[in-house]
Amino acid sequence: MRRVVAVGLAVVATLAMLAPAAFAQAPTPKVTINGLFDLSLSVSKNWSDLDLTRPNDQGAYSRQRGRFDITGEVGKSKAVWGLELDFSNGAGVTAPGNSAAFDLDTDVAGVVETKWLYLEVPLTGTGAMIPMPVESTLRGGAQPAAGHSYKFGLLWSGDFPGFNVSTKWAPNVQSTLTYAQIQERVFTTTANESWALLASLEVEPFKGLAIKPTYTFASYDGGNPGTLNLGIEAKNGFSPTTAGGGDLRTERHTFGAEARWTAGPFSLVPTFWIQLGDQEIPGGGEADIQSWLADVEAGLRFGPLNLRGKFMWTPGMDANDCVVTSAACPFPGGDDIKYYQAINPGFIVAAGGFTEIQTSNIEYNTALLGGAPGLSLRQSPSYDKYGRIFAAFRADYAITPAYTLYGVVNASWTDEKVDTSGTVSATGITSPDGRGNARYLGTELNVGQIWRFAPSVTLDTIFAYMFAGDALNQAPVAGGPTKDAEDIYKLIARIRYTF
Repeated sequence: MRRVVAVGLAVVATLAMLAPAAFAQAPTPKVTINGLFDLSLSVSKNWSDLDLTRPNDQGAYSRQRGRFDITGEVGKSKAVWGLELDFSNGAGVTAPGNSAAFDLDTDVAGVVETKWLYLEVPLTGTGAMIPMPVESTLRGGAQPAAGHSYKFGLLWSGDFPGFNVSTKWAPNVQSTLTYAQIQERVFTTTANESWALLASLEVEPFKGLAIKPTYTFASYDGGNPGTLNLGIEAKNGFSPTTAGGGDLRTERHTFGAEARWTAGPFSLVPTFWIQLGDQEIPGGGEADIQSWLADVEAGLRFGPLNLRGKFMWTPGMDANDCVVTSAACPFPGGDDIKYYQAINPGFIVAAGGFTEIQTSNIEYNTALLGGAPGLSLRQSPSYDKYGRIFAAFRADYAITPAYTLYGVVNASWTDEKVDTSGTVSATGITSPDGRGNARYLGTELNVGQIWRFAPSVTLDTIFAYMFAGDALNQAPVAGGPTKDAEDIYKLIARIRYTF
């Protein structure tokens, strides 16, 4: 025993002598703050609510948004706290997407949002927890969605609470594994549990080409009661979050692949997802989920001229197809679910500068039909249960490195005809007649400029006009006559400072 104690003391003494040298070699801690500040002015017509038939729907407001990310780093490890503040100017009704409004005294309490709060550490490799020859990083906490999709909003975007592991297996092979905790039961037996698992492998067979196959599984107990039911939006009056006491189970498998090919001035990014699963319905039983989504983006650059195009298609259901029989869909239920839903669209479906009215880019706080998440393009690839076809073209011309003019045109349709005798609400479109009679949603034109007039400061201005299609017609009052949708426009100016 005495010998063991002596050896132990010797080891401790040796470690104690080595400790100062080890600490002397430790990386220097570093704290940085970066982010952005937006100051925006928006003027619009027929854009702010769900009744697109009202000709006197006009609005104007200004707002500011601040994003501040505080990062503490030591070597390969770091912790990030992301803060967000959203304010309208002027007391009264808060502008869409803002937390509060400034009045004359401008003292507002309790509206600082925590956007991110995560820790990132090396999981394998040099100086990591697990001594493996490959390099991987573990990120845990509230964090940005990353690693599973090249496109905005079609599968996995925005932010989430959970864990992410990114591994570099070879210079041209990388994998990403993500676990998202959507709802947490903790210790009780009465709360709901919802979660998602995503796995992707990115391979670059040669320079300029990357292929990313992905598989995801999402399990929802009672849907997602979070922000606007992200990823499980209500359609045609049916919502697993609210129907049947809010305890209907949803399971969705989504799998497919994306590719990204760049050859000189040409780029191509095709996407194809297949979605299968089961949806529990009130009264017992299940509806099958059988859907898909195809999306292609392409670009071509000629010096200062940059041309880009986008085409997206996802299927829908007939006007008299019902997941369940209800006041919104008074026909025999039990039909398969054919509309596609992302795990987290992140409010940016079809973003990237292809639409300013349907999915806002410059004035991004909300979008057309933002109060009906299952219809609004920013959150739902499918227009309610009817599916969607979306085609867009954009041309940018850099007059100088600091000044760019651009134009956008897009047009959209539903896959199946919409019952325009229905009324639009937060839970979708009612189908009183069960007869689809229109597919054309409209055509949108955008003209804008980007002026980088000072270091880290940009002025964006855009005018967007949408010619409303017949599929946007509705009966503003349930059971009343169908009225024509009015055209929509927006005029936005935004100064953005990044640091």
